[in-house]
Amino acid sequence: MPASKKILVALSSDEVMLGHSLGGIQSYAREHDHLRIELCLLDTLSSDPEQDLRRMIARIRPDGLLASLFWPEAAREIGRQLTLVNISDVVRPAFPTVFTDQHRMGILAAEHLLAQGLPHYAFVAVTGRGYGAELRWSGFHERLTQDGRTCHLFDHFRPTSAAQRLADADLRDWVEQLPKPVGIHAVYLNLAIRILWACQELELKVPEDVAVIGGQDHPIVATGWTPTVSAIALERAQVGFEAMRLLDNLLQGGRPPKKTVLLPPGEVVLRQSSDFRGTRDPEVARIRRLIAAQPHLLVKELIAPARLSRRAIERRFLRLMGHSLHDELVAARMAVARRLLRQTALPAAQVARKAGYANYAVFAAAFRRHAGMTSIAYRRQPDE
Repeated sequence: MPASKKILVALSSDEVMLGHSLGGIQSYAREHDHLRIELCLLDTLSSDPEQDLRRMIARIRPDGLLASLFWPEAAREIGRQLTLVNISDVVRPAFPTVFTDQHRMGILAAEHLLAQGLPHYAFVAVTGRGYGAELRWSGFHERLTQDGRTCHLFDHFRPTSAAQRLADADLRDWVEQLPKPVGIHAVYLNLAIRILWACQELELKVPEDVAVIGGQDHPIVATGWTPTVSAIALERAQVGFEAMRLLDNLLQGGRPPKKTVLLPPGEVVLRQSSDFRGTRDPEVARIRRLIAAQPHLLVKELIAPARLSRRAIERRFLRLMGHSLHDELVAARMAVARRLLRQTALPAAQVARKAGYANYAVFAAAFRRHAGMTSIAYRRQPDE
């Protein structure tokens, strides 16, 4: 068994409260008894969080450090004292680093908005020219360029000096002058919400005038607004898990990777804020709203109020959404199943019923096709 090692995990208070990376870190530590974790909260409101970290290192004297590092020079100095792994994408990595592939996230956001059939596109970061924001922009812009599209870039993304704060009035003015209808990708979810506020003030319809997709998905936050906010699912728990694996390997004498360890993002979580395509046919829009609210309903119950035949409705779904009514229903049911598997201890048979499946065998087969694994294996994964 490897020698016992003390690990200092230094994360921002926001990261810890959301729990995603920390869950993966703890999951790895539980499987490896030789690791002992000490947690340090780097409060973003602290007058000197860098000095807070130094004091914690001096007090605990860890063998290794896993942290969200925002100060490259300080990190290099710390790295000469102990083994470290970084999980922040704010600065260009100069030491072993694990984070989500931000370039790929930009591509996903662009492909999602392109699929909505929008004529105009825009991108906004929140402050300064952070490394992760640069990568996101490069992927977003690259994908739009492939389709011969141009993109409006918010000016605050390109300051030449220190990071600039983004005022709501500036954001509102920018949204107002954009050509409509427009699809906007905001680097962060909270920035997407601020765009929704701007649209309310300007009396712009979402998504008919402005379609919005945010960055990392936080379902409780994203669904707490009207309209609900589309975002990109990230396996932040996997970032924590893989960062701990890398740190453990380095502490055992392994070589650091030559490049940043990039983990693929999940899928785009479509919600009302970017569902431009789904608003163009009233009957399709009505059925989709009904599916979102009551995914247990049968197809015949969904189409009963319509004056159209099932074949006509199916044709509209295929033409407008690119998939069938049945596919729409299954996707909604799978979303319910995934949420219950993650957030409850309900037996799989009960999850199946609550997701709209009277027959467990049918649910099990559908879940395996949709998720690429059984519901039991999905539940055993680290929390998202």
